[in-house]
Amino acid sequence: MKLGGVRDGTVYGTHGLDVGTWSADDGFLTLGSLPNPESGGEKLRFDAMNRRAPKRLLRPLTGLYTTANVWPLGDDQLLATVSRWLFRSPDGGRSWTVVHELPASSGPMGVLPTALCEHRGRVYLAEYPLGDEPARVLESDDGGRTWSPLVERTDVRHFHGLFADPYGDRLWATTGDTDTESAIGVLSADGFEAIGSGSQRWRAVGLAFTPAAILWGVDSSYTDRSAILRLPRERLDDSDPEPETLATTACPVYYAETVDRPDEHWLVVSTTSTGRIDSTAPAGVERNTCDGVARVLAASSASDYEDWYELYATERRDAVGEHVDAVPSSNGYLFLATDPERGLLINPYNTTDDNGEIVTIPPAAFDERAFRQDTDTCADGDGNDGIDRAADTDGTARTRR
Repeated sequence: MKLGGVRDGTVYGTHGLDVGTWSADDGFLTLGSLPNPESGGEKLRFDAMNRRAPKRLLRPLTGLYTTANVWPLGDDQLLATVSRWLFRSPDGGRSWTVVHELPASSGPMGVLPTALCEHRGRVYLAEYPLGDEPARVLESDDGGRTWSPLVERTDVRHFHGLFADPYGDRLWATTGDTDTESAIGVLSADGFEAIGSGSQRWRAVGLAFTPAAILWGVDSSYTDRSAILRLPRERLDDSDPEPETLATTACPVYYAETVDRPDEHWLVVSTTSTGRIDSTAPAGVERNTCDGVARVLAASSASDYEDWYELYATERRDAVGEHVDAVPSSNGYLFLATDPERGLLINPYNTTDDNGEIVTIPPAAFDERAFRQDTDTCADGDGNDGIDRAADTDGTARTRR
């Protein structure tokens, strides 16, 4: 199962083309299946790429690759993407229709899991072209039935994610991938306004929000380390704001959440275990510095994000594509979601541990700091594969295995 979204206490996910709900007692329960909208030879290819049985056959070659996203909108309305298709369900996932065709170069998921956002009664979707098409953000004022362009840019490769700021009433967006294409900014009817841009420090997938700051991790697999950054809200209007480095880690950071507890806000980020060299890496740094381990890392505002904990860690599954350039291979992901009752939900995907399962960390664990801590080294003892505090260069990590 791949984690989708959480709405009113219900956890949604996908399994191949099946859309369903998850609970600790029942596991994954199918609600319905996404239809095949293709014709001719493309219809066969769609089934071969996305249905459970052929994906199982391909797993030794490519690893377990992601194919479908699902987002609950409430009132039994769901949206989903696969390949170049955006689907909508009006009846809780039992039936689906195509409502928009995405760019032809879209990847297997169509868009990133962070691409959809609700804000001020409208729904927004960031397309994710991998070719030469413009980068666009679409909007819908009728629950996803119809869509129109809000923003179209040719100076960035694509938008990574859209995020509603619960404290500032702004709609935020992230873009990538080269230095000049990487930006974090806000969307409005006037377009996309970058708050900061121009380096890999502004290359992010997910954003997290607290009353005091915007936080993110760097999505770059060729930098020496991936920074976890904070931009205080009082600096948002600076002409050239500089984010603060809170910590660094070994693999690119994709996803970020906040777990809000009484008197403190926890920042939680997950790193992705990447196996290939980034195609956008500049000359001279065509490399992959990720150590192969995907991690969930957390710190609290109570420590001013100085005390870091490793909540979960697992390795990417091995596959033929890891060793043969002609065969594609998948990353190892840790998808995240939060729920007031369940706490933090972690969904390892294409991993050696808990693959396709949901690992939960209850709210009480954050209140009690119920994580193993005070170990003086990272996994290999040299401080190079875990978390490094910005203020402490000895590689000290707080870990849970």
